[in-house]
Amino acid sequence: MEHVRTTVRPARTGAAFTLLAAVQAILNTSVTITSAAGPDIAADLDLGSSGLVWTGAAYTLAFSGLLLLGGRIADLRGRRETFRAGVALFAAASLAGALVPGGAWMITARLLQGAGAALAAPAAMALVGDVFATDATRRRAMAAWGGLSGVGAALGMQLGGATATWASWRWSFVVLAVIGFAVAALAGRYLPTGPERATGRVDVLGAALVTGGVAVLSLGLVAVGTHGWLDPAVLLPLAGGVVLLVAFGVAENQVAAPLMPLPFLASRRRVAALATGMLAPIAGSTAAFLMSLYFQRVLGWSALRSAMGFVPYTLMLVVVSAGSVPIVARLGVRWTAALGLATMAGAFLLFSRISPDAAYLGLPFAAMLALPIGIGLTAAAAVVAATRGVPPAQAALAGGAFNTTMLMGPTVGIALFSSLADAHTGAGPSPEQAATDGYAFAFKAAAVLFALAALASVSLRARRTGGSRTPDPRPVRA
Repeated sequence: MEHVRTTVRPARTGAAFTLLAAVQAILNTSVTITSAAGPDIAADLDLGSSGLVWTGAAYTLAFSGLLLLGGRIADLRGRRETFRAGVALFAAASLAGALVPGGAWMITARLLQGAGAALAAPAAMALVGDVFATDATRRRAMAAWGGLSGVGAALGMQLGGATATWASWRWSFVVLAVIGFAVAALAGRYLPTGPERATGRVDVLGAALVTGGVAVLSLGLVAVGTHGWLDPAVLLPLAGGVVLLVAFGVAENQVAAPLMPLPFLASRRRVAALATGMLAPIAGSTAAFLMSLYFQRVLGWSALRSAMGFVPYTLMLVVVSAGSVPIVARLGVRWTAALGLATMAGAFLLFSRISPDAAYLGLPFAAMLALPIGIGLTAAAAVVAATRGVPPAQAALAGGAFNTTMLMGPTVGIALFSSLADAHTGAGPSPEQAATDGYAFAFKAAAVLFALAALASVSLRARRTGGSRTPDPRPVRA
């Protein structure tokens, strides 16, 4: 069936994008909302350290594992209706999270939150393309869209810390629920229906394999913090996740209507964009996790003060997300990504100079301003490159694939760099100096990683699907 792009009237375009952007932000707010309020949640729900880890991991496991299935459902069953259903489920689970009496109930609520997010996120990204009628406006919207994940994740720490300090951590879940229910109620009025529903079946086997693969792989990465990289509790899930994902790739080549058509990944540019899209959340999550530990364990800050230390980071990320459009338009996606990655490398070099007696308004503050510039530019370039040239019938699929890689970023980043920090925490003249040495080493390693990624981005050349070499994609026109 031929898909016809439908758009909203120009007068409602701003309202439609606001609704979609609000959902993209709160879905990522929920990723970090339990971080700053962790001690309060653990005390109220009688959670041990592993249970507290699962209050965060359960959401991202369900979210990332079900995203491709959510994208396929949106393409088959209708984008707006899938979006509304996902947002409503997310809101209901958020309200349940505010009322839970114990840890098991909280983890269940977080899993349901993640399932709702997996339906809503790819449909939202596809609806952005339906809202804007021309290629130029659509690319501008996608460039702005790229930074919303980082903004939402940053806001999650501030919301969690503020509510835990001034009222109760439960109110942070109430805020998510209220926003979600409001968007679900307004979606029918302001959002387009999207293309006509496609015919076909949901690839149940593919959905099971990819969901299991991403979930088991993430489980192994989550376990790194408590077991180390060489422990069977880490190696077995990592190996199992890889096996399931390989099986998913084999199965997708055998079915008539695959969840992830392999030709979708035949574009070298798209694969590079998906990989680049993972680097922005790796940077944000690594800085948030390690600097929060530095603020609280080394400098002795409270959870709220630690969350407030990220306010400049959040504000800068908002500014860069809004201002990245003309930069992508002028430089093109490849050079914008390279600039963003190089800026992140420089920010991590600044972070690596921390000390137990460093003043916040010195190197930490400078790094807090530099890192979001790099994250915003990298994310904007990645989302434009990942969605450019995607057929309308696969728009939600593209959204699911992009969001999957972005959600894997925090899990990979925290597992890798926290383990490096732990491994290089020495004796030191004091516990504070020993902890700082570990954080500084991890930040140096991150600087090297992002510098190498910037060099790789400059050297890459996009290929057409057939494999012929082509010039770098033309800059996005503002």
